[in-house]
Amino acid sequence: MSEKTNRYIDPLTDFGFKHLFGNVLNKEILIKFLAAVFEGKKQIADITYQPQRTVKRNEEGKKAFSELLCTEKNGKQFKVVIQRIEEQQFRESTRGFMASFFKGLNADDSGQSTFPPKEWYLLGLLNFSFGDCEDLYYREISFTKMDMKRNPSGKLGFKFLELPEFSKSEQDLETEADKWFYLLRHLHELDKVPPCFGEEIFQQLFKAAELAGLTDEERETHASQVKESGREAKWSVYNPEKAAERTAEREMAEGRLASDSKDFFIEVFKMGYDLGFEQGMLEIANEINAKM
Repeated sequence: MSEKTNRYIDPLTDFGFKHLFGNVLNKEILIKFLAAVFEGKKQIADITYQPQRTVKRNEEGKKAFSELLCTEKNGKQFKVVIQRIEEQQFRESTRGFMASFFKGLNADDSGQSTFPPKEWYLLGLLNFSFGDCEDLYYREISFTKMDMKRNPSGKLGFKFLELPEFSKSEQDLETEADKWFYLLRHLHELDKVPPCFGEEIFQQLFKAAELAGLTDEERETHASQVKESGREAKWSVYNPEKAAERTAEREMAEGRLASDSKDFFIEVFKMGYDLGFEQGMLEIANEINAKM
């Protein structure tokens, strides 16, 4: 792979992602992308964009990339939010955005109550690694039957792609999901279409991603977002020890932790992290459910 050539847009900028995956003219690209993300478990026939919330900002001012209503070939529907999430806002983004998202599902544009789909998913594109498992770059956490009265057979799903952990080369791409993940990380660096992306859908994507096909205003917007993001420089690995130390210092400063209990607190904190990522997601899911 060559050095960055600026031939293709960066799909992880707000502009780049919406141009490729949030443009109705590129709907087939998005359908194929989601089919790969769901590993063939969802046979998506159509997607409806939710423009009124596509540019919604969270407390940190970060945009949600896309909010989508997906219809399967059997007529069933489910909702997906695709969002890039940074390390410092991970828990807040996951809990806060999903809580507001689920509340919004209960009303249509006129404010009338509607019966929402029974499945909801957050696809988080992470600019950091959890650092707890080798060769793990894609996690799926799902919860079912969270509320027997409101949602008797519903499902809440979290899907996280840890971009810093995805280190496969072109020769190592094994699945359709691998190919899409590779492009999310490396498209902006490529100067030509690699041989392994010969399928028609990828040819469509590369054509749509050509910077030369953008207007001057679009190129300027994209360039400013690339400069602002500096994404490789921000990628990091989550460090439980540093996180425990920071949390202990904050607890002591706010008077909730005695200095002679600091070491014990740090050990318990790290133990809690080691007990499982899934338990943390369950806690977030329960918080969301309690507020609905």
